[in-house]
Amino acid sequence: MIAPSPEPSNKESTVDILYDLCRENQVEKLQNLLTSIDNISILNTIQASTGSTCLHVACYYGHKELVQVLLDYGALTSIRNLRYNLTPYEEASADHIKQLFINKRIFYSETDYDYIQWSITGHDLIEKRREFLQTIHLYRTYNNHHPIISKLLAEVIHYYLNEYLKNIPPTGNSEGRITEEQIKVIEDYFRKAIDEKDYLRYFIKACTLTDYFHRILNKHLALHILQYFDQTKDFCSNYRLVNCPVHIVTLLKFHLDICKYQHKGVCYRGMRITENDLNPYQLNQHILNRSFLSSSIDHNVAKMFAGEGEQSQMRHTSDQRPLQFSCLCQYNIVQNSTAINVQELSVRPDEKEIFILPFAVFKVVNLKRHYINDSHAAISIEIELE
Repeated sequence: MIAPSPEPSNKESTVDILYDLCRENQVEKLQNLLTSIDNISILNTIQASTGSTCLHVACYYGHKELVQVLLDYGALTSIRNLRYNLTPYEEASADHIKQLFINKRIFYSETDYDYIQWSITGHDLIEKRREFLQTIHLYRTYNNHHPIISKLLAEVIHYYLNEYLKNIPPTGNSEGRITEEQIKVIEDYFRKAIDEKDYLRYFIKACTLTDYFHRILNKHLALHILQYFDQTKDFCSNYRLVNCPVHIVTLLKFHLDICKYQHKGVCYRGMRITENDLNPYQLNQHILNRSFLSSSIDHNVAKMFAGEGEQSQMRHTSDQRPLQFSCLCQYNIVQNSTAINVQELSVRPDEKEIFILPFAVFKVVNLKRHYINDSHAAISIEIELE
């Protein structure tokens, strides 16, 4: 006979009990408790002492049946834990756990994403890039004073900022949220872009003001931009939601002043990545980025973002296999309109930032996995692209 689950006295103790049941793989006790909870969204609350949700811990320990129960009850898969910034999918080291997410087709949910494909690989990427540029070519004829530019920027203000971003439901991770004050500042930037006919300058300021705006913009580009330009597929997503970031990219790409800031040569990108992120980077493979890539001309800045020397503090499985890696990418930019130097325009000039624009195609020419032979390497993975 299953012992009754303890009666929680408040929300915090309920979260703690749920979390412990998930960690200990107490499936039947969890199911009994869930039937007595009025607001099932408590499953998505981050547990205070660990910074993770119930789904995180169940995935981490590979509790397949329990993970399925949580998914059936609607546990959100897009929440990132506080300490490692990983989704439950990324916390899972076992393939049978990852397969549960795929089987349920959560990847294609309109509101919740456990893993986003930021780039694509293949042999026809140059052609995809050409088709993309051909589709947006009409913007080349619009100068800064064209009235359609103001209309497109006004749509970003009215819909993307004030209807969409302000109303994104909280996920429990306050560090991943944008404040109303920040939205107001970003709105002011876009209004100045309209008034001063200079959307390049103020878009860069908006992107560098807060990481959240940059991330959410990149998320929508990564999820929808290829479908948006593929005439062979039905576009069933929120058209206004996708329209705004797509217009931002196209206006930026054909801005008359972009040649003043274009960057050629080497730049560096530091990241903390998972095995899923690393999979597309195969030697001699071509890779196309769906979104903006933030990099720097300063090698040391990139190493800081990679987490140089911090591999031991990154996420590992219970048997000490790494789930996260410090990664340093070196990009050799040779073509025009691939990247822009935004240091003069940024609100964070010390980062010496280079923006690699969406739909840039690179080839992986070198890949070093230092962690295989040296688990204490300052940088676990180095990738060279050109």
